[in-house]
Amino acid sequence: MDEMSLEQQLDSFSLEERKSAFLALVEKAKQGEVVFPEPLPLVNLHFHTFFSFNACGYSPLRILWLAKKRGLRMAGSVDFDVLHALPEFLWGGLTIHLAVSSGLETRIFLPEFRDKELSSPNEPGVAYYMGNGFTRLPERNSRAEAILAKLYQIAQARNRKVLEKINAYLAPVEVDYEREVLPLTPSQNPTERHLVVALATKAEKLIPDLEERVRFWSEKLEERPEKVKTLFSDRASFYDLIRMKLMKFGGVGYVKQDAGDFPTLQEVNEMIWELHAIPSFSWLYGLSSGEQDTARLFDFCLDEGVETIFFVPDRNWNVPKEEERRVKVEKMYRMVEEAKKRHMPIFVGTELNRYGQKFVDDFDSPYLAPLAPYFLWSASLLWGHVVMELQSQRGYSSSWARKHLPDRRVRNEFFARLGEKTPPVKEIIDAISQKSTEALVAEFGG
Repeated sequence: MDEMSLEQQLDSFSLEERKSAFLALVEKAKQGEVVFPEPLPLVNLHFHTFFSFNACGYSPLRILWLAKKRGLRMAGSVDFDVLHALPEFLWGGLTIHLAVSSGLETRIFLPEFRDKELSSPNEPGVAYYMGNGFTRLPERNSRAEAILAKLYQIAQARNRKVLEKINAYLAPVEVDYEREVLPLTPSQNPTERHLVVALATKAEKLIPDLEERVRFWSEKLEERPEKVKTLFSDRASFYDLIRMKLMKFGGVGYVKQDAGDFPTLQEVNEMIWELHAIPSFSWLYGLSSGEQDTARLFDFCLDEGVETIFFVPDRNWNVPKEEERRVKVEKMYRMVEEAKKRHMPIFVGTELNRYGQKFVDDFDSPYLAPLAPYFLWSASLLWGHVVMELQSQRGYSSSWARKHLPDRRVRNEFFARLGEKTPPVKEIIDAISQKSTEALVAEFGG
């Protein structure tokens, strides 16, 4: 089978088929039929896989293969409310010698910011929140397993409520959740974006005539027919319009959730720490009422044991309006400085859960180039954590790290240096896991 066909097979919903295609591609690389570039100063630690929503339908193994071909130094998976990508991502990364991390994203409610908007627009007190550097799944009947199950149940219950409202509004364009939404993801973990795809697909099926379909969406989305027709050729913008008009704040399908509908920060941290991963607070633009005082927000994070930040740089500088870009870039730089002052690593990525998003950030753009060294250093720290956690459970958030590297600045430097010096080769990782504390500190500082 040729390379292109094998790459397409990487997105099969069958894990057996994905692995078979991946190993066949690896063999092609060994035979010199595929040549990988030397690793470049590029990382993306925020790839959504098809276990939540990837705009291209990419599986974890497809992402890893493409990342290796693009010369990324490190790749990270992040899915909403599940860790299904974790075993596949770790296996694939070590197989092709690519540094990896697996993470989870969810939403939490912070009573301390109940009157402030954070990273979830128009929802005061609600913030996107992440755990990064997971290396294991929860044990059966553990507290972490119960919390993960709760996150999944909350998200799916909301999806069903949203779709019920939208079905009533769009009738006769109605979507069956069981038959037309759940099959869109191999893990039965659909997101709002899956609902959008299902609705758009159903409309095309029920209303095949283009002009009639334009009139339908024009009426339901309350937009000019000319604009709707134009957007039909721009899938990303059209899907975004459906989501914004029907599902987001003010839309007919919007489901307002109360504080009790979200997990607490402490609850999610309990799961993250039990699995020895690293909590990360998601930052958006710095424009919302809760993010404007970045110093207060970051001090709050540190007080709650949250020592890392996650954000999507492309949203802050790659915008068409010059004044908007100027303001957002200024906020981005200020955020990075506040994080540096507090020795808080910053993890970055492009998400790839919207059509048209980049595979990796433009680290050499004039807006990101001055910040890129810190982002790359932070990625090295995350990889250092994964290396130390895989075999010896001495990662960044471990009791070992807090005992032997109690100063956050010193701990950061240790894990970043270890990450920079450790190639993603299983034998080398195993050797490091056997080293004593004294030997590790002597080699990587502390």
